Amino acid sequence: SDLTAAKSWTTSAEKTNHGSALVAYKTALKFLDQHVTLLSSSSRHFDVVSVATASLAVDAFSCGIRHGELTTAVELVEQGRAVFWAHLARFRTTLDELSMARHTGAALAEEFKQLSFRLRSAFDQSTEDQSPQIRQLTMQWDDVVSRIRMLPDFSRFLQPPLFSDLQKAAEEGPVIIVNASQYSCDALIVLSDQDPVHVPITITRTEVSELSSEFRSLAEQLGYCDHQNKLVGILRKLWRDIVDPVVQALRVLNVQPGSRIWWCPTAEFTLLPLHAAGPYERARKNLSQIYISSYTPTLATLVHARRCVSQYASTQHFVAIGQGNPGRGKKLRCVALELAVIAQRLEPIVSSFTSLQDNLATVQGALDALDHNQWLHLACHGMPHRTKPFESSFTMRDGPLMIRDIIRSNWQNPEFAFLSACHTTVGDKESPDESIHLAAAMQFSGFRSVVGSMWSVDDEVAQEVVSVFYDNLVDDSGRLDCTRAAVALHKAVKKLRRNNVPLEQQIVFVHIGV
Repeated sequence: SDLTAAKSWTTSAEKTNHGSALVAYKTALKFLDQHVTLLSSSSRHFDVVSVATASLAVDAFSCGIRHGELTTAVELVEQGRAVFWAHLARFRTTLDELSMARHTGAALAEEFKQLSFRLRSAFDQSTEDQSPQIRQLTMQWDDVVSRIRMLPDFSRFLQPPLFSDLQKAAEEGPVIIVNASQYSCDALIVLSDQDPVHVPITITRTEVSELSSEFRSLAEQLGYCDHQNKLVGILRKLWRDIVDPVVQALRVLNVQPGSRIWWCPTAEFTLLPLHAAGPYERARKNLSQIYISSYTPTLATLVHARRCVSQYASTQHFVAIGQGNPGRGKKLRCVALELAVIAQRLEPIVSSFTSLQDNLATVQGALDALDHNQWLHLACHGMPHRTKPFESSFTMRDGPLMIRDIIRSNWQNPEFAFLSACHTTVGDKESPDESIHLAAAMQFSGFRSVVGSMWSVDDEVAQEVVSVFYDNLVDDSGRLDCTRAAVALHKAVKKLRRNNVPLEQQIVFVHIGV
């Protein structure tokens, strides 16, 4: 296929150090885009993408950096990463703008919605990629897209974003892309008002892989036995090889201590706790004592989350779902207490507060609740599915609430989700770049701000974090504000540190989004 040919062009251009390498990557990513545009959320299609994208985006980024084309590097890595999600997001592209466009905007928006829906259903039901029905629908879909692009202001409809669009991700603070490619490892600091700044990293991709699998096998035991020394060893290495050079560069750029920063890791970096890196020595500060870290799976999702300020912000509907007694699996003792703490704090200030527990916390109950609420707290077991990421799930009373159900539900302006579940941010090892872990799924489903956990959370710790967190999520006017989540989490973790909670529980929670 075109894609395979373009990929072998990139490989041979890299081998011979040929000047056409960057063009080869651009071509390959363009074909990848076409290849994936019409995928659905089935794992079969996910496998196709994983094979096609293996290392393409991270190598393209590295190539851009080596050629001094930093803004192109950002465009390419963004285009090739999280391919599946980007397309889902584009399928749900804010058609509102189109509907309100003059001329035939509204009719085209409706036609596009209908065709996207029919195409996705056809993909879900079909066993082969090229059934006549799919071919027919694809042609119609291409046709409506090209008609939309003829409208004023819509020439880039569904096109991969340009650097000038992506740069908006850094409006509230720098975004640091950390990339591991077979050709080089690099960090790139994206700023809102100037060109990106390159920070060379001395670690190799093989070392990142080894560190990542070492951390992964450690994470599976964290919360059950004491591995503090091993953990500190990994966090020191992350500091020395990756995070400290970035912090030095941020200081030179005059990013003040106490500011917020966003990490945008690629490949195996997505599985590492960059937010917790540090020298872990008495007289020196760790990253969390210098800056307040958040993550974003891609720059585009952060730009989108910043833009989506809900027009329904005047009403705040909050649902807390707790499943401490799943049909199968270990009991979670503190769920009822955790939900009680939240209810006590929030019930007086939100427009409506719903609590679903035990027998009411079923798959359908949860999906129905999600239809009517923009604020969500979920306390239950999270089950990552390592080989079929779309089957990762939250455990309800009667079975799993799966990522693919979450993607398909049609929420109205979701604002914030706190996932107080085990393992909500462990992605898929084989294709870490399609960061389909539970927390990212929530952000891609439209939640602007998400808190998730990287490994098992201790019940009592979760309760303590939740109590301080929600106190700080409320703004001065007494309303919830999802842009306060990172700082609220930062304050809750600080309190854990003072109370001498074990290190792995101090760093287990991460913030994703605005």
